[in-house]
Amino acid sequence: MNICYLVPGIGLSDSEKTRRQELLNEIAASETHVNVEQVQDGPRSIENAVDEYKAMPEVLRYVRDNQDGFDGFIIGCAGDSGLEGAREQSRKPVVGPGESSILLGTCGDKRFSIVTISGERARIKRRLVREAGIDVGRLVSSHTLNIPVLGLYNDQGATQRGLIDMMSEARELGAETMLIGCMSVAFMDPALLGEASDKTDMPLVNPIVTAVKMAEALVAMDQFGR
Repeated sequence: MNICYLVPGIGLSDSEKTRRQELLNEIAASETHVNVEQVQDGPRSIENAVDEYKAMPEVLRYVRDNQDGFDGFIIGCAGDSGLEGAREQSRKPVVGPGESSILLGTCGDKRFSIVTISGERARIKRRLVREAGIDVGRLVSSHTLNIPVLGLYNDQGATQRGLIDMMSEARELGAETMLIGCMSVAFMDPALLGEASDKTDMPLVNPIVTAVKMAEALVAMDQFGR
């Protein structure tokens, strides 16, 4: 099984691309290979709806032009930039990390919260919850780190502390789990994310995990019986 993880922007260094690809393949089943690719043009990060719209044409172009190279695609943005359009023109399954985290991370009728980078992105995540068909009453709260995407790794300790604060607040409000609503947060050092979960006694739903597993399931269903 060969899956493309498509970054809908430019500027990802070769070393960071390699690191993310290694993480994705640690999550994937042994017979699955996940390859990280980038679009040729677009924003350096997706901070708001305007950045999403800038990214969409390149996402659609890449998915359309690479149908024969992959069994499935993951759009590497927790806002699922271009997801519906990509699905319309793809013969292969296309997965959005945002949608997958909402559908898989809330199984068992869990009440949940979402953490992302800004108020603009939080509004998009609330829209994704409605579009996924989840009762919005189960969304306890949405939280913002107020750190731009390109600044998240300047001090990962500070980002982790902000995440812990948001998780603690969500837990006090009654959330049972926290969904990560930003892929750069999701790709942070797994040890830091695990420590945040341990300190708050609250599960983190990581969209890189849900996206890979949903992609594998959809490709398997697509291929079954052929």
